[in-house]
Amino acid sequence: MTPDHVINPLDAWYPHEPDLAAAQLAWLQTNVGSDHTLLDLGCGAGRTLVPMAQYGASCTGVDRDDAALLTCRQALEQSGASANLVLDDFCTWLPKAEGAWDVILCLGNTFCLIWQIEEAIALLTAVRRHLAPGGRLIVDDIPGDLWPELIEGRWQAGLDPDHGLQMVWSADDSVFTLRDEARADSENWEIGPEDVPLRLWTAGALHLAAIASGFEVPLVPAGSGVRVLRPVPQDHSSS
Repeated sequence: MTPDHVINPLDAWYPHEPDLAAAQLAWLQTNVGSDHTLLDLGCGAGRTLVPMAQYGASCTGVDRDDAALLTCRQALEQSGASANLVLDDFCTWLPKAEGAWDVILCLGNTFCLIWQIEEAIALLTAVRRHLAPGGRLIVDDIPGDLWPELIEGRWQAGLDPDHGLQMVWSADDSVFTLRDEARADSENWEIGPEDVPLRLWTAGALHLAAIASGFEVPLVPAGSGVRVLRPVPQDHSSS
């Protein structure tokens, strides 16, 4: 997971453009019942958790950034809503957690931080085990949102002069790192120990990780900005 001293632009508190953030929230508030239980993995400052708590969902948020959780707690107090906040790394917290949730979220490009396939399968398996009957996992539509930026020619040179960022790709995988302006180095194009590896999930890779974890093929509701994963129904019929 991400070293505390590294600035990771994909792990910002408010990572999405306003239109995408609004589309995600609108879809959630239309498709998640106000009586549902909701777990937000990597809730950050409450970008999604706070409005969903205001909406009426019974929310739990997990994040290892204490400053983000403090901001989230303040936002909850100001909104008059409440939620259970947990300071922890959700990758190690969730397998030991008790209870089940109707909806589990992993938004804000957080799933890009799960760059090792085996770690992703372990996390997805833990998520599936903590979903209530009929429950769903909601992640960003990473293949549909971020991949087009590369196809359209952005980051061709690996440098973003507008934001002072440098993108460095792995030589043999869809794994990259982003360096901020202070660490950008036009002479260094290899991911090193001080870099934060990130996976730019393809639809195929996410599909395979989902199937290996006991989920159906992820679905992309039109205009939602999310991908929805449902567990494979269990066959309880007797042979």
